[in-house]
This record gives sequence, C-alpha cells and structure tokens, in this order.
Amino acid sequence: MAKIQARNVDDVLYQRIEASAMRNERSIEGEVRTALRDYYQPAVEVVPALTKRESWQQQTGQRLQWLFDRLKADGLLDKWKSDKPADTTDIVRVARMIDNSPGKLMDYLDGLDDVSAELTDKLSTHFGVSSDWLLTGEGSPFAVIRLGSRGFTEFFLPPEGGNFTFELIRIRKGRHEGTLIILRTCTDTGHTEVGVVTEAFYLGSGMGSGGYGNLKHFLKFLKSRGAHLTLNTYEFTPPDPDFDFWSVIGHHHAVWYQDARLRSTTRWLQQVFNGEDPGGWFSSGWAPLLKEIGDMPFGQDENKSQPAHDVREGD
Repeated sequence: MAKIQARNVDDVLYQRIEASAMRNERSIEGEVRTALRDYYQPAVEVVPALTKRESWQQQTGQRLQWLFDRLKADGLLDKWKSDKPADTTDIVRVARMIDNSPGKLMDYLDGLDDVSAELTDKLSTHFGVSSDWLLTGEGSPFAVIRLGSRGFTEFFLPPEGGNFTFELIRIRKGRHEGTLIILRTCTDTGHTEVGVVTEAFYLGSGMGSGGYGNLKHFLKFLKSRGAHLTLNTYEFTPPDPDFDFWSVIGHHHAVWYQDARLRSTTRWLQQVFNGEDPGGWFSSGWAPLLKEIGDMPFGQDENKSQPAHDVREGD
C-alpha cells in the first residue's frame, strides 16, 4: 500500500491529532489514516425520490418488458423460443405488428412516458394481454375464461357470431391431469382466447356424481348444438407436471399450448362420442353414462337447461 510522509506539521495541529488518537485508542498513524479516509470518502449521490407518476411509469415499463420476454419465450416472436430477454429487434418487430413507433415503445419500456390506453388496447387485441394488468399489475397477464358447469354456450356459440375453430386440450400427467383447456380462435382475425374448466369436471376417472353430471352435459352440448363446430383434440404435457396452476395458466400466451413439443393429437372426444372409453374415465359404474352419450345422435338439441354465464379472469 502507498505511504505518505508529512513534515513541518504545526505543533498545535499535532497536539490535536495526538489527543484525538488517545481518545479513540489509536496510534497517531492510525488516527491520521482514519481522518484521511473519512475526509476523502467518495461523495454519496442523493437520488431524489420518485413521484407517483414516475414510479407508475417504471412499473408499467417493467410489465411491458416482462410481456415481450414472455412472448419471445413462448415462441410468438421467435419460433425457436428463447429464454433471453427481448432485444431491440424484438421490440421493433412488436412495434410493426401493432403499428406503433419503435422509439415510443422503447420510451415506455424505459419508464420515460405514460403508457397510453391506445397502446394497451392494441396489445390486448394482438396478443390477448390484459389491459388492466398492464396498467395496474392486478390480475393475470393473459385473460382466461373460467368455464362453469353450464357456462359453455357463450364460449362456443358467442352471441356476436363469427367463425371459430376450437382446440380442446387435456392436460396429461401430474397433479392437474385431466384438466381441460380450450382455445377459441377466430378464423377471420386470428385472435385466440383461452378457456379453462377447473371445478366443474375433469377428463378422467374418480369424480363424484356432480362431476360426471357436468361432464355429461358438456359432452352432450358438444354433440348436439356444437355438432357443426370445428373441434380438434389434443393432450398437453407441461414441462413441470406438478406446476402451480394459476402461476402458469394466465401467464402464457395461447401459442404456448400449441407447441408441438408439448402436445400431441388425440381422439378422446371422438372416442366418447362413439361410446368408447378413452382410458377408464367411465369405470366404477359410469358406463351407462358413456353409452347414453354414444347413443345420442349428432345434432340433436338437448335444450334441457339454461346455461350459466362464463366468468372471465384477467380482464
């Protein structure tokens, strides 16, 4: 370490240093070293506190960055997927997709400007992200429609009409095996919405009478009023079979459920319509229910009860 020698030190100053060293139980050399260190300590820059507006701008910018990172990781911005954060190229790509200025989008990401309602509406339309989550951080990033025991009509046959294709995806393996996820894609706009059945029933064995009753109503609805719909069925194997459900569902873009590496085509719906048991789902005394579904003609209107309304999460 460097050395410093000082000559011609004023006697009074030396006495003061000596007295201070005695009080602090240090040598004179140690006292001088401490005094020099304290005097030449780098100045601490005082960062002014953020205003509420500045804090909100930064938080919305962080949520935007998370969104773009997720879209890239899910394979929407990069078909090969990537765990790397979205870079300038990805941001420019998003800006072109939503007809927005790349520079303005970067200002939002850096927390330099207010995220506008117009931008959140564009992002919601193109990517299915929740506008409320973007602006407040509340709810799920991506909207999810929770389908109840009878809340299927409005999802499969929306009042506003339109042409749709449906992907019925059964979770395979893990503690959520049998859970049904449904993707509804408008063929005119390409926009996809995600629905999920979490409580009414699951596609598997071991349910009680309520679960099997709800499953029967659902299947008979599809075979009757939904006979004209385009329905494709799959099984989805999540990367982590024991994932925490609501920390995953609603936190991925719909394209994640379409990853060919995670899902495979199956015939479970056609099997049930034909009165065949896909995998012991109707064992333990429920075979008559399966036969009832199999014997039911396609297109016959069940029309037994008024369906309940769907409950939308994340909007």
